[in-house]
Amino acid sequence: MLLSIIVTKQMSEKIKDILESGEDIVFKHIGKLDSESVKDVFYSASRISSEAILVDIDVFPGKEIVSALQSFRISRPNTRVIIIAPERKPGDEIISSIVGLGIYDIVAEVKDLDWNEIINNVLLSTPATYSQAARWHTGQFVSDGGRNRERVVIEERPSGVIVIAVAGAAHGLGCTHTAFSLASFLSRSGYSVAVIEDNQRPAFSYFINVLKAKEGKVKDSHVIHGIDIFALNESKDRGDWNFDTLVKEIKAGQYEYVIRDLGVLDSSRIREMYRADEAFIVASAAKWRWNECMDKLDNEFSIIFPLASNSDVDEFSFYTYIKGTAFPYCPNPFSKDNDSVILKLLDPVLPNRRKKRALFEKLLI
Repeated sequence: MLLSIIVTKQMSEKIKDILESGEDIVFKHIGKLDSESVKDVFYSASRISSEAILVDIDVFPGKEIVSALQSFRISRPNTRVIIIAPERKPGDEIISSIVGLGIYDIVAEVKDLDWNEIINNVLLSTPATYSQAARWHTGQFVSDGGRNRERVVIEERPSGVIVIAVAGAAHGLGCTHTAFSLASFLSRSGYSVAVIEDNQRPAFSYFINVLKAKEGKVKDSHVIHGIDIFALNESKDRGDWNFDTLVKEIKAGQYEYVIRDLGVLDSSRIREMYRADEAFIVASAAKWRWNECMDKLDNEFSIIFPLASNSDVDEFSFYTYIKGTAFPYCPNPFSKDNDSVILKLLDPVLPNRRKKRALFEKLLI
């Protein structure tokens, strides 16, 4: 395993066996950092590809670690981040902020234990999920200077609801169209679905008027083709995500799936993609638009290429090493034309359907 390590001198002594083992350590920093050097060290670490990075929270003097980790996640979204936080307790403000970034591997054992064994076990295990880190998350996000706080309501996500995020690599690629296509498929499949607008260019209010949508089953929603949609209220404070302000409505609607139309990717929306159970980036396979997409695409998320053929996607993948799915031309997002494609895209978040064996087959086993 290619491993990066940022730890204190004291922790380096506790994981001495790991440091001297056969692990391929591609980046190593030992010792505490001042506030000015935090970003420099993480920048250096981000320039090297590694499968996992161990980050000892005691290396850092204060809250600088949060913004540094956020930048690292954007640069290296495929690298597993493991936070070493000896003897930290739930409610810790910094750990809460780190979990808000989508980093769920938090190791907070007491200092006197065998940390070589602890870290080895974590490295051999599958990455932690939000449910395993939820006890750390208070919903508060601290900024670099600690002056601004962003309210994140991830801990109030309704139990059992599958959240799907859709974002575009650039304007005009069909992010909203794709969100409704996915929602339409789920609605026709018998699921209760809501689409929430968090786009930089709000359009849902226009849809509501043009399609003469009726009121949905809960407050602030309208129904289109069996899908409850929540338009972005432009009169409200745009500092909050529409999704986070609608937690009570989502609970009241008892939706099985919630799809977020996030608009064009930026750093804040990448973090929202990590909060979702499944995330899609809508991109263009046209050569003249590759430059708009290249720096925003990564195999960490599923990539959808509207209006593209399989050969277009294959060519894009050949030159960029980024894989994706062709989404054939379909002007009506509520039609069934692309159901076979959508079924494959949503397979990770659809219930498993196992065919029951006939009685005589069971008897033969």
